[in-house]
Amino acid sequence: MNRLEVLEYYAREDVVKELVKNAAYREVAGAHIDGKYDARPNIVQFPSDIMQMAKKGVVSFHYSVEHWANPMALAKNSDNYQSLRTGWDLLLDIDSKLGIEEAQLTAAMIAKFIEKYNVKNYGVKFSGRRGFHIIMPWIMFPKQVNFRQTKELYPEIPRIVSRFICERISQDLMQSLIRLKGMKGLLSVLDSPPSEISPYYFVEVERNWGNRHMFRAPYSLNEKTWLASVPIARNELASFRKEDASPDKVTIKPFFAGEENEAESLLLDALDWHSSLQKEPEKKKDEKKRSYENKIPEELFPPCIKLIFAGIKDGRKRSIFTLINFLRMCNWNWQEIEARLMEWNKIVPLPQNTIMIQIRWAQQNARTAPNCDNVHYFQDIGICQPDATCKGGTSLITVKNPINYPFRKMDLRKEKAEPPKEVYSCSKCKKPFETMKGLTIHLSRSHGISE
Repeated sequence: MNRLEVLEYYAREDVVKELVKNAAYREVAGAHIDGKYDARPNIVQFPSDIMQMAKKGVVSFHYSVEHWANPMALAKNSDNYQSLRTGWDLLLDIDSKLGIEEAQLTAAMIAKFIEKYNVKNYGVKFSGRRGFHIIMPWIMFPKQVNFRQTKELYPEIPRIVSRFICERISQDLMQSLIRLKGMKGLLSVLDSPPSEISPYYFVEVERNWGNRHMFRAPYSLNEKTWLASVPIARNELASFRKEDASPDKVTIKPFFAGEENEAESLLLDALDWHSSLQKEPEKKKDEKKRSYENKIPEELFPPCIKLIFAGIKDGRKRSIFTLINFLRMCNWNWQEIEARLMEWNKIVPLPQNTIMIQIRWAQQNARTAPNCDNVHYFQDIGICQPDATCKGGTSLITVKNPINYPFRKMDLRKEKAEPPKEVYSCSKCKKPFETMKGLTIHLSRSHGISE
């Protein structure tokens, strides 16, 4: 395409409308014919912005995977990323060393896999060259995981989910590639035979992207082929051909769709899979000090935990975090924790996935229960009702964390179980002594009495 043809394409009202609409709350980068990005950060707000950039020599447009409160405030370093990020999309970028047919096969296999989780509104588009993009928009994911904002868990969660998908389809994908190309045909694209075969030597699924990662915007041109990056209906993926992406054939189709929490089950299984790969987390220092290795029974739990288990109306979601980590520190195994929380959830029910996601996350990220002075978890929801054990014989709460309570309780029981020590009292001044020898010395020195 020459410069005039590029301008004519980006003058199309339907194309510009989609580029502007989908750019909301995203960083937008323009690329020149040599592939170099225009100045960043940048945004697109109005149709005229597209034409102005095109007139400056921009031939393709790229969106950030992350959503930002104010993209123009992004700094070169990551100091303000967490505060500005409002969400993210999960993007699977599929490319192939073999050709578009193999990338097409991989995209179809990924689509089939996520559909098993009732993820139906994902977007598929041609990259404009030899690959495909599959996207699960931000709306599909729960907004909290283990009482942490999911928007803050970028790129960790997208990486876990994308690796989970790739691992699960790996064997079937390898067999499909062999049937399509034959082993000899596959190995011919490698410089040297690998020690073990993986389909991802031949088909790349990018899944390690990080902060401010960009991808080609739907309906943008590709400066290497002059084809458009067009969305594809799921039932049209198998029959798609490159010529369908010719700029003069572009028709508008939805890409960023999705229903709220649509991918929650997929995320749950991905976290479960990821946790199974992790080593047993190291115990915290305060746990190492504890020699008690048996499961601590509920009768020794502090009043706050008992009140949560009795059923509360406010603070149930934040209390999941408290319960999971308290029970873990009480030597309950994960099956026992899950069963107890599901039993508790029958009182004032929350969605089961809300609990399961937090359990899966806790299996990978060992945390202590919140301290007793954490107003958000205890005082604000009215469960901080200290008893004598909490106060330790004083007028103040001396237990710093709920986990200290059962150990203090056990220590008190131990003290009561031990027989009282014999005390020897002076008959003259009533002063007590632990031993007869001490009393004898006292009588001699203080009262002049000797045996």
